[in-house]
Amino acid sequence: MRIAFWASAALVALLSATVSEAKGLVQLISGGTLSYSASQGKTRLDFRTPDGTRYVLRVKRDATVSPGISPSQLTILGEIKGAAILFIDTYPSIQGGMSYCQAGEERFLRIVSIAQKPAVETYRIKLASCLENIELASPGIDWHPESSKLDIHWLQGPEQNQKPAELTLRIGANGQPE
Repeated sequence: MRIAFWASAALVALLSATVSEAKGLVQLISGGTLSYSASQGKTRLDFRTPDGTRYVLRVKRDATVSPGISPSQLTILGEIKGAAILFIDTYPSIQGGMSYCQAGEERFLRIVSIAQKPAVETYRIKLASCLENIELASPGIDWHPESSKLDIHWLQGPEQNQKPAELTLRIGANGQPE
């Protein structure tokens, strides 16, 4: 009986690890992959292009995200071939007192340049935050791949005044926003 229990426990642990690893993998539009995990209080990103090139990068989060937690979701917005990847990473908010933000989210927009090695995060902005009262409009993000232009619209922007805000970025051939 004890052997059957331990064998079952080991099987459950193995299946759990496999499911969690699969959750941290996203297909890129170009055919490559992006895997993500938590690492030393940052988010570790591992990009693999279709031709086998690999880029590893650790990006910062802020104090509204628990240091040991991986993103709950990562969404690819777009790619500029050989230059940049635009994505949104989402995390559960750190729990506040009196049930504040226990089901809330913190969302970041990131632009990562892969125009050269090593990969570099060229832009980061907070899109939404339960703890900081930042909220996107609907639709809040419009990516225009033909012009490499990104439009962001907030109901409550990331500035301290919490007013509606808009931002337009044009991403250059080197992955830098202009």
